[in-house]
Amino acid sequence: MFSLQITRWILGYVRFSVIGGSPERFFSYCARSGIILWNISSRSDSGACVSAGLYRNLRFMARKAGCRLRVRERRGVPFLLRRTRTHRGIVFGTAAFTVILILLSLHVWCIDVTGNTTLDSRAVLSALTENGLYPGARISDVDTKRIEQKLILMFPKIRWMTINTQGCTMQVCIQEKTERPEIEQESGVCNVKAASTGQIVAIRIFSGTAQVKKGDAVVEGQLLVSGVVEDEFGGSTFVHAKAEIIAETSRSCEFRIPLRRSVRQSTGFTAVRRSLRLFGANIPLTLTGKPKGDCDVSGTQTDVRLFGTLLPVSLYEEDWTGMRTVPVTVTRQQAVAEAKKDLAEYEKNLPQGTKILSSSASDRTEKETLIYSVTLKCEENIAKESEILIKS
Repeated sequence: MFSLQITRWILGYVRFSVIGGSPERFFSYCARSGIILWNISSRSDSGACVSAGLYRNLRFMARKAGCRLRVRERRGVPFLLRRTRTHRGIVFGTAAFTVILILLSLHVWCIDVTGNTTLDSRAVLSALTENGLYPGARISDVDTKRIEQKLILMFPKIRWMTINTQGCTMQVCIQEKTERPEIEQESGVCNVKAASTGQIVAIRIFSGTAQVKKGDAVVEGQLLVSGVVEDEFGGSTFVHAKAEIIAETSRSCEFRIPLRRSVRQSTGFTAVRRSLRLFGANIPLTLTGKPKGDCDVSGTQTDVRLFGTLLPVSLYEEDWTGMRTVPVTVTRQQAVAEAKKDLAEYEKNLPQGTKILSSSASDRTEKETLIYSVTLKCEENIAKESEILIKS
């Protein structure tokens, strides 16, 4: 029923009234002639609807029935086009819009990268551009299979990927590889030696023969646990020695902070450059050129979406800040504060499980450089496996 109404509206129809005479005879004549009428009214203002092309044929039926016809409404596409006949700009504008829309639908509007967790989306988009997939590219010219193979070779982290076409959007789905956990190799024969000098405070032997005891002082490289195990009968067996040897150690580090240096400072000059990115092309919106001299630049891109759909239009804005290099003298207090920050970073990178018991620091100045020396007293696992090479 709905499709019939749409068809009638596209072809156009007329709603008319039957005045005077015998409306019943008029409708009978129309039925005998095969003219289809609908929405027939039997009230005093009787009337009906008929296709626009058949309305003239009703005049002969009306004269035979002694009636007059009066048009009440004209509806449909033909009458709308007749109204815009004097406004050619509307017709041409609609036609131009339709042609442009059809041409644009043949090209890629936007590219959506999903599934990547460690890979940078900008790097992926740059690689896609190198291989012929970019906003504005003709969809029929994009070889998705070739691009998928190229990107898998360019990015070893990609385990699997596919490029799906959804209208004018290219959806790039990526699945990254899962890093295999490192498997501890326990095959072979090895001893456990000291990784650094210290005094032992705790020992846990998992396999092997202990060569030291709690309270012993050891030096770096000293044998702590032997991979040779003797049984009760005097026989020897080679094993993979494993142990946890906790010792108090001393670590020394030194940080050099220059007291005279050159730093970059803002000159107070700022400039903003805006551009419109349409299908990958940049259209400048401001007449400001790139500033000369030393500058820091930061950019932001604002994507345009319509009903949640990403469009191939974005606004790009660059902020330029003028910079200059000036000499600066750092005070001793400032230099010590910087050295303490470096010390905190050094402590974060100590072996896992290391506990700092105490620390002592001193500083001195040599040739306009602050030397900040620190001695750390730590508790750490000094066990280090050392393979035993056995000749056959």
